[in-house]
Amino acid sequence: MLKSKLMAAAGIAAAATLLLAACGSTEGAGDADAAPADSGEVVWWGWTPDTPVAERYIAAFNEEYPDIKVTYKNYENVDFRTTITPALDSGEGPDVYDLSPAGGSPDLWGPYAIDLAPLAEETLGGDWESKIGDGYIEQLRDSEGRLVSLPLGGMSAGFLWYNQDIFDQAGAEIPTDYDSWVDACAKITAIGKTCFTMGAGGEDTFPTEMYHAIANSVDPDFFIEAATGQANWDDEAGIETLQIIKNMKDDGIISANALDGTQYPLANEEFMKGDAAMVQMGFWYTQYSGAESCKTAMEAAGVTDPTCFVQLPAAFPDVAGKGNGSAYFGEADYGLAINADSPNIGAAKTFVQWMTMSETGQQNVANALDLLPALQGVTPDWDDITLVNTDVQRPAIEALIADSASSGQSRQWQTSETTLDTIVLAIQQILDPTINKSVEEIAAEQQAAAEPTDIGL
Repeated sequence: MLKSKLMAAAGIAAAATLLLAACGSTEGAGDADAAPADSGEVVWWGWTPDTPVAERYIAAFNEEYPDIKVTYKNYENVDFRTTITPALDSGEGPDVYDLSPAGGSPDLWGPYAIDLAPLAEETLGGDWESKIGDGYIEQLRDSEGRLVSLPLGGMSAGFLWYNQDIFDQAGAEIPTDYDSWVDACAKITAIGKTCFTMGAGGEDTFPTEMYHAIANSVDPDFFIEAATGQANWDDEAGIETLQIIKNMKDDGIISANALDGTQYPLANEEFMKGDAAMVQMGFWYTQYSGAESCKTAMEAAGVTDPTCFVQLPAAFPDVAGKGNGSAYFGEADYGLAINADSPNIGAAKTFVQWMTMSETGQQNVANALDLLPALQGVTPDWDDITLVNTDVQRPAIEALIADSASSGQSRQWQTSETTLDTIVLAIQQILDPTINKSVEEIAAEQQAAAEPTDIGL
């Protein structure tokens, strides 16, 4: 399958080159060896960052490269997945596109991209790999060893975000284990708020993060072992993980509407509207701690004239009660790939080079609080960041950054897309009151349909 995609991509690139040559068009069209250019146009597609963040990145880029016009198009996660492949297949794809390590993406979309290792070496020198976040380069290579996207930054997950204002209003404590989570939810629902919002409907793979966090509480090694075929999803730890999810539904921790939509927009909007006290999102949600980005996100969620609330990260409660806690898991969030068919490879290289490997570009990433910068040594400049409540949020975010940098498990890099889908389906069956199956039966079906990988072994 990979070979056929490579051949298809090569064929498309050749056809595009011939067409452009016939038209006497852009120098460097479809030419992976084209030198970085100081002028041109770049179309960038991604599911992240949010458009306002991308626009800030582009504005800063244009201060140095005013003659390169960058146009960003943002898609919802699932929409990106269903749009990018046919666009690349047809030769109508963007010049630059997001590509993450998750679910086998380097092999899925990497064949359409040029190898960016030469650009990285040219920019950072012979020891370029050591100057980029630990593991990020390995995660963004395809199975043939080509670097198919350069990391913009990393992320972590496996924790919660909570609305401090709702907890204060409800007189609730931040939960640390299963029972205290049930107690907190009772107080929060008593004031008419949702305790923990979650969007588990549709095809989003966000629910896998809740499964992963719970599994870490049960057995910190289980998730990665099962993802890589060293354990089975219907082992005792897998059954216990699903049983805890069932208990969370029955005991009112997971909201009753969890199957009504996906994490985006359902859970995101409930939290950003101030209707829900907790949501499980990753490091990327740190950006909404900012005074301006919080307002923008609340307005996007439908709030008129919003007043920002104080949002803070919290460890995932020790729901299994075994003292394991729940270790963070993380990896390169995404990188920027350059379409091998692009007629603007020179300008695209300049943009990707500046965004991912220049200190100025990476400082913008750090200050957006959207990602952990890919370039080693770049940290947020707090003099340029305004939070909703600096005294409360800054120490929490600094601790989050430190903990994220030391996370020892991958998030989705070692898990195939098929396996991620089986986890989502298992959760949906657990939460669906019309499904008449035991937890053991659901776990067995999950195991039968899973597709383990040997990635990272």
